[in-house]
Amino acid sequence: MADASAIEASLFSEKCKKFGLLGAGLVQDSMMTLRLAEAAKIALPAQAVTGGTPETLSSLSRPPVTLEPGATLNGKTSSAVLEPSAAVNGKTLPVALEASATVDGKTLTRAQILEILAETVRVQGAVQRQVSALARQVAKERSEKKQRKPMSFMDGHKKILGLNLPKEPLEAHGLTEQSFQKLLMHFEEDEEVMAAAQKLLHPSGKGDPVRAASITMDRIIEIHKFMVNEMQKVLQEFLDFPQDVRRSFTGKGCETTAELLVSVAVEEKLGVHCEDVEQAVVRYEEALQGHPEFMRYTDQLSNMMQHLLGAAQPRVQKAEFLHLLNHMSDSAKKAKGFSKKLCEDYRTKACSIGEAYDRFDEFTEQAAQAAQQAEEMPELSAVELQLCYDEYKEDEEVKRVWEQSGVETSLLMQTWMNLATPGAGSSAGTPKSPTDSKGKRLKSSEVVEMQEFMVDEMKRLTQQVMMSHRDEPGRSWKAEVTIQMVQAMASAAAERRYGVTAEGMTLAGFQHAHILQKNERFARASEKQQDILMMLARFCGHDPASSGS
Repeated sequence: MADASAIEASLFSEKCKKFGLLGAGLVQDSMMTLRLAEAAKIALPAQAVTGGTPETLSSLSRPPVTLEPGATLNGKTSSAVLEPSAAVNGKTLPVALEASATVDGKTLTRAQILEILAETVRVQGAVQRQVSALARQVAKERSEKKQRKPMSFMDGHKKILGLNLPKEPLEAHGLTEQSFQKLLMHFEEDEEVMAAAQKLLHPSGKGDPVRAASITMDRIIEIHKFMVNEMQKVLQEFLDFPQDVRRSFTGKGCETTAELLVSVAVEEKLGVHCEDVEQAVVRYEEALQGHPEFMRYTDQLSNMMQHLLGAAQPRVQKAEFLHLLNHMSDSAKKAKGFSKKLCEDYRTKACSIGEAYDRFDEFTEQAAQAAQQAEEMPELSAVELQLCYDEYKEDEEVKRVWEQSGVETSLLMQTWMNLATPGAGSSAGTPKSPTDSKGKRLKSSEVVEMQEFMVDEMKRLTQQVMMSHRDEPGRSWKAEVTIQMVQAMASAAAERRYGVTAEGMTLAGFQHAHILQKNERFARASEKQQDILMMLARFCGHDPASSGS
């Protein structure tokens, strides 16, 4: 089992590869990355490549487990049995052996978790086989009848109902996929449970090896690009249904119907079997994990599937939605105000870097305690937040609090990523062009200058952290606190100098991406930023002798 520092460094490497060219975008994401270090072993990562084919589109609907900084799982804790070692069925289990876990009022034993995982693998395999066979049959019948008009969502759903697919094991236990993922987090040190979860996340290929061997990596990318366009059509058709019609479908019904419609389109237009594409993806798995186009297409498929499922679910009440937005708005204001004050105090030498760290650590702990003491609030994904806003946006109070909460900025950044592929936009609308404090639109050259300034600030702060560690060897530097502090203070310094928020800089990075990707100065600055982040992750994860201080 990898140690914590290695996991942190690995996660930062992945984030830097994915977001490095967007500079300040990392400021918004770094702390959560480290908070996800433990969950990464069982969460469904954005870069999972085995879920990129129509046959496994259902797996793309499950978002990764995410924890807000300092948050707990709804205040629920698991019942852990701590033993020096334990043996079950002849196998030695880790030191921390979970006997059972409780999340959202549901308690499952370790044996039940393993049983659900095994049954889910079996059921999903059966569903995929049936849907794939139906897709081939439908494509053949449509070809024989020379049908050109795409199959409608309603017609596809009727065919899915006719399959009488087996019920998902989670439904039998009254669990959602999100709550089950949370339960799995309690067993992350249990190798047997993790091995069973991996079988669910990485199913073996079911295609014909000979046919799959003829599918090149370029062809895989082309097929996924086609799938994104087809999925967009499916999503748009569903969103055009009246609200009461959308909510008459189950999540699983939407999932499998979308899978069928995209699979039929792939069979008809591209002449390949979906299971063969999946087999080819497994073959090129390592190379595809580092392919930016493939990663973008799988991310887009995942986002659209989540949007489809969210559109079928009833919204939370407006009062609950407002309560959540107000909480997010208050948290954002406090965090931003605190960061600015801390940056100013450090700039004027009212506090040392060590004292700044202590204040930042205390603020983080207070935020965590406040989150635990807060009233129960609905847990909504980014897609669900957007759908709630779409439903209640005519209300002036909702509009005002929505703008203050900072949610819209995150959604706009997702939109810019999706806009990289035509027809793959989000419901967040077209982002406004970022401007400076005087309302002037940012130029690509200004973004480059800001990126270089950010890197210089982060480098200077990192050097101060290491010098402080040398002068105070007894001080502990927690990775998640140190990295967020460095980025927050650098971001506040950039905003003070240029009058542009970190969010504005990130949006400008997306807007000018086609220019910035070819700019050598920006590329060098981005690489330096990656190096600094990796240096901090290693520094906080190793002893003084290996820290280089």
